[in-house]
Amino acid sequence: MSNVTSSPRYEIPSPLRSAFVVGLIYIFLVGVSSLEAGIKIMGEDTQERLFSSVSNPIAGLCVGILGTVLVQSSSASTSVIVGLVATNKLGVDAAVPMVMGANIGTTVTNTLVSVGHGRQSEEFRRAFAAATVHDFFNVLAVALLLPLEIYTKAISKTATAISELLLGTGGTEWKSPVKAWVKGPVGFLKNLWEQVGVSDTIRGTLMVLTGLAIILLALALITKNM
Repeated sequence: MSNVTSSPRYEIPSPLRSAFVVGLIYIFLVGVSSLEAGIKIMGEDTQERLFSSVSNPIAGLCVGILGTVLVQSSSASTSVIVGLVATNKLGVDAAVPMVMGANIGTTVTNTLVSVGHGRQSEEFRRAFAAATVHDFFNVLAVALLLPLEIYTKAISKTATAISELLLGTGGTEWKSPVKAWVKGPVGFLKNLWEQVGVSDTIRGTLMVLTGLAIILLALALITKNM
């Protein structure tokens, strides 16, 4: 019998892979900035109507669950929430239940993966048991922490205090160069949708959808590359 040798699989060097991750993070930031720009374009009235439904913590929890179930990525939905808080369109206290909802919504992903082993009863039993551990952990954590947050605001107050501590007390605001780096691509997207000739609401919606698409694509490629 002749020995058949297969050609070695090409492995991407670690430095090149690291550089690729840095580039993807930059693309991710462009997506977040596009999302923020789209919300600003839609106007203050639209923003108020958009987020008035999440003033209740239980509603915020449900929004976080639904958003994560739709995109199947808690990282993506949490990143959107962080971007909204950064632009002062969403308060930290309102964002806490939404992040908790994202942690519950992400449990759907591992449950779907376990269902993929349904044809093999023993594999499905082990996979579903492991998925259930994740489900119960996140649900019980929210059941414990959400009432604490509602009645004491302990989590949002602690988060705000830590951010103020990191920002410093020197009275000056540090201007991040990242904003300047992403300004060009975001401006290009603005001009692109302006040429379509639609209203500000539609143009803002298109910017938001474009930002979400960029965020999801960047996160998927980062996860795959890592």
